[in-house]
Amino acid sequence: MFIAIGGGSMKEMTAVNDYIVSKLEHIRQEMERKPKIMFLPQASFESKPYVNSFTREFGTRLKCKTTCALWAKGEMDFEHIKQKFNMVDCIYIGGGRYDVLYHEFEKMGIKQLVCDFYKRGGLIVGNSAGAMLMFEQSVSDYKIMAGISKEYEIADGYGLIKGCFCPHSNESSRQEYIKQNNLQPILLAENEFIEFE
Repeated sequence: MFIAIGGGSMKEMTAVNDYIVSKLEHIRQEMERKPKIMFLPQASFESKPYVNSFTREFGTRLKCKTTCALWAKGEMDFEHIKQKFNMVDCIYIGGGRYDVLYHEFEKMGIKQLVCDFYKRGGLIVGNSAGAMLMFEQSVSDYKIMAGISKEYEIADGYGLIKGCFCPHSNESSRQEYIKQNNLQPILLAENEFIEFE
């Protein structure tokens, strides 16, 4: 199962987060343990405030067992992260810069781990850039964010979900790009989500 979120900050999407955890409630009831959720914050350059926000929301408020896959500063190697994939019920891929996320996952060598986790029925949640990764293509602003272009572009993803995706679709500049290029993407505004089986 996959839940795509159109963007937004962790603390502003309590209803979305409540829904995510509701999809894991059977673990709490049937297995009599807390659901285990892993955060992949690479799109935000592994931002510590983002990690702390995730832990507060899913660990403290929603009473799940949380962990993070931290790579950039050498905290974890591939084998350590692979073990985490085998121990959790849900992975949450955070938002930020899509190019950073894509390239960091390439360096980490975890594309196959993500694909295998999805194919065996694990719950993956993607927020903005994290959601883009799962689709065949997405409307991306990463070159704008990096200051190397003023234009949106179509970025390729892992193709686990068919079609084109546009996060932050409430932004008028994205709407204009979609119209000019005759695109028909799946549109999600901030704090909106859609579920795929």
